[in-house]
Amino acid sequence: MTSILKYLNRALLVLLLAAFAACSDNEGGNESNGNGDDGNTETPADGDTYGYIKDTNGNSVEGVVVSDGYSCTATDAEGRYALTRNADAGFVFYSLPSAYKVSVDKTYKLPRFFARLQAGTARYDFTLEALAAPEKRFDLICIGDPQINEASHAVRFKEEAGREIREYAASAGVPCYGITLGDHVNNKWTLFTNMVVALQPEQTGVPVFATIGNHDHEFPTADEKAARAKYESYFGPVDYSFNRGDVHVVSMDNVIHSCKASADYEGGFTAAQYAWLKQDLSFVPKDKMVILCVHIPFRGGWGTNSAHADADKYYDEVLDLLSQYEYAAIMSAHTHSNINYIHRKNGKEIFEHVTGTTCGAWWRSTVCTEGTPIGFGLYRIDGNRMEEWAYRSVRHDEQFQIRLYRASDTFVGGAKYRFKQTGADQIVANIWNWDPSWTVNVYENDVLSGQMTRNSDIDAWTVAYHIGLLNNTDSYRKSSDHMFHYTLKNPAAAVRVEAIDRFGNKYEQTVFTDPAEHPGDFHADF
Repeated sequence: MTSILKYLNRALLVLLLAAFAACSDNEGGNESNGNGDDGNTETPADGDTYGYIKDTNGNSVEGVVVSDGYSCTATDAEGRYALTRNADAGFVFYSLPSAYKVSVDKTYKLPRFFARLQAGTARYDFTLEALAAPEKRFDLICIGDPQINEASHAVRFKEEAGREIREYAASAGVPCYGITLGDHVNNKWTLFTNMVVALQPEQTGVPVFATIGNHDHEFPTADEKAARAKYESYFGPVDYSFNRGDVHVVSMDNVIHSCKASADYEGGFTAAQYAWLKQDLSFVPKDKMVILCVHIPFRGGWGTNSAHADADKYYDEVLDLLSQYEYAAIMSAHTHSNINYIHRKNGKEIFEHVTGTTCGAWWRSTVCTEGTPIGFGLYRIDGNRMEEWAYRSVRHDEQFQIRLYRASDTFVGGAKYRFKQTGADQIVANIWNWDPSWTVNVYENDVLSGQMTRNSDIDAWTVAYHIGLLNNTDSYRKSSDHMFHYTLKNPAAAVRVEAIDRFGNKYEQTVFTDPAEHPGDFHADF
């Protein structure tokens, strides 16, 4: 990118931020508060909050689930709903039906499916616009941890992951929808506006829903409601759902924060959240797919540990709910690494996709802490099944799924950071989107030599750069279970590593990483 283009991009960002500053909180959208546009007033006998949901032609829409985040109801044949709002509720919102378009608000251009509750106002109406045709197949794009720490990081997100998502969506051939998996900012809550700009459809090419992360909670505050307030002023409710095709997507806040300090939190749900989830899912037929989007991984699920959902915070109960559906998956992030994990519950396999981040190792390089390139998760959905999934690395094509090393190489950052295998006849591969169904073959001079062995190890190239060269702390030294090694029969042979995923897709790598190179702190064309 030329310096002129960089200047123009930054100038545009400044103008957009100025425009936002002049707009009111969550202005716009498709709801009308108070008496509505038809002059009809009533005092509901079945609750203190009610309204009507109609389409753009004025027709009533029946069966739309509406909630205040604590209880759920559904519209009747007249499109009417009514409920008694919880004293702690901040919004009334609907679960977008599959047959209707995602509405975006006028100011932030984010999905708008809610209205902020106002004291003394009982009626909240919504209007839905029908899709031209049903969406049986679509792509869900999962965006992990943008976690911006300064305004320039939002610009970099826009030019790296944002551009990549936009280009992918333009050529996907199916409708695409995005969802973040938490940590939009890194305890810099004034930067929410910058992140909102970077997530707009003009930048990403898709409507982007949001999930709250631990660093999105403000602190110190009096309670969790206050800690979420700034986030909610941009993104709306933290526990909500929507439908696309035969899929019910739920996004929830699974950060139980003390509201006192950054690292003082646990992963899991409250009793009220679990009760809401049960109600929300009670409206979903069991033959549908359910995708639960959270920030902190369920993987592990033990004790009191902010890196995983805690076993005593409705971990088991939520898995039990998910296991009742034809297909269920969990999308999470938080770890700054990429992991595919399988939960087994009631005879069902529930995949959890812990997604690599768009900020990598907190914007200090172009890779995550265990070597996964910055990128995002892609999920092609057909009906109530996952047709396939993949991890898309920024500035690489879909074939780039393997980084290959000579085990004996010493990388930029010093000899202190080495693989477990160091022989001159050994090779190491990082295959970041691996899951147990993959096969990894090694060819020597185009003849099948054998299969690589998986082991837990660091990505020495990544760690040597993050710690050895940049002098970061040991938190940047992370092992993963997607490292592979192999001892060559002929160390002088031409080597080809072939990885075959569960869908039969083949990925190859023949190029060894140059030990004189390093991940860099940004992409060269930024």
